Amino acid sequence: MAISIQVAKVASTPKWDRSKTNLEQYRAQLALSSADDIEKGVGGGQAVAKKVPTMIRENGFLGALAFAVEKKSGNALKNPAHASVFEAVRKYLVGVGMVTASDTDGLMKDMSKESADKLRLVTAESIAYLNYLRRFAKPDKDGGKDD
Repeated sequence: MAISIQVAKVASTPKWDRSKTNLEQYRAQLALSSADDIEKGVGGGQAVAKKVPTMIRENGFLGALAFAVEKKSGNALKNPAHASVFEAVRKYLVGVGMVTASDTDGLMKDMSKESADKLRLVTAESIAYLNYLRRFAKPDKDGGKDD
């Protein structure tokens, strides 16, 4: 008697299928599916997702990512809501084939070694994706207002 064990696959980011959707559609689809994964910070998830593009423009992609992956003593994230936004960005960048990092720490390490041209492309794609994500991220009960 043979015993069969089935292992559930962990849902991964769907790769962009150019034959079925254009890039704008893929951005919108992935942002819509990732919106519920954005953690609520001060002001709610929507407010955090709206702040990240500005952080990227002011501090650069690596500076904003460094803020998001900063750790407290222990190994806990100092800014978990920002980290959740960058995790959504990482998934998108993996889906379009721009990066291969398996987590945000890996994204930080990989991007710090890349050329300025690649960093510029990743920054532009990230901001284009975040334009959708910030619209779909849901605010908490106070409507996403900062304190």
